[in-house]
Amino acid sequence: MAPSTRLGVALVVAGMALLSGAGKAQQEGDLPPETLAQSIPRFAFQVQKGGPALVFTHSGTGAEHDPRILISSRDGWRLIQLPENFHNLSWVYAGRGVTSDEVWAGAQVGGEIPAPNLELLSSANGGRAWRYRGSLQKVSRYAVVDYLAINPSGKGTLVLRLDADPSPNAPRLGYYLYMTKNGRDWSQPFFSGSKPSPPSDVLAPPARTFEANQQPLTPDAWQRLFTDLLPASGG
Repeated sequence: MAPSTRLGVALVVAGMALLSGAGKAQQEGDLPPETLAQSIPRFAFQVQKGGPALVFTHSGTGAEHDPRILISSRDGWRLIQLPENFHNLSWVYAGRGVTSDEVWAGAQVGGEIPAPNLELLSSANGGRAWRYRGSLQKVSRYAVVDYLAINPSGKGTLVLRLDADPSPNAPRLGYYLYMTKNGRDWSQPFFSGSKPSPPSDVLAPPARTFEANQQPLTPDAWQRLFTDLLPASGG
């Protein structure tokens, strides 16, 4: 089995095994206090049309950390731990479908100098189970995700934006479009000097975005965040 296949299976199993287990509601958003104390939020989505609320976090230190996902369910919040392959990766993108259950996320190795590759994950059921979509080599390690438009069949466009690149042979500043027909294999980038108009299936940004250097939240701050993400009747 190829490494990417093994990783994809591990992601799905990790998410489904965790969410299928019975869990008793606990304090502070139904997660152990030590879990929240070790978690720093990056992106957060509210409950949407029956889909769960999501919080993309990382746990650990700057030198040793792991990206994680907190997901709401009917009996409380749950933690999705990603496979060891994602150790020391940091979340740099998350988007969710407006009319579908698609959720996509991007992570890369952190540090002062950005990584050249973007690791992509997706969920077809609102974030309950995840699938590894492979690694995308960016046109520049300094390029960032501007937007992603994709439909449930996997056809879509990823747009990276390059605002600056101190490299001697840096590519032109502007926008770079990557096309896919299956959500895994991407075309070579097409350059655009201006931002392309997002299509109708563009993924919506998070409800909350935290700075990359966000400090840990206090228990009260976590509770306020969970309250904001869950309406009175949500879960």
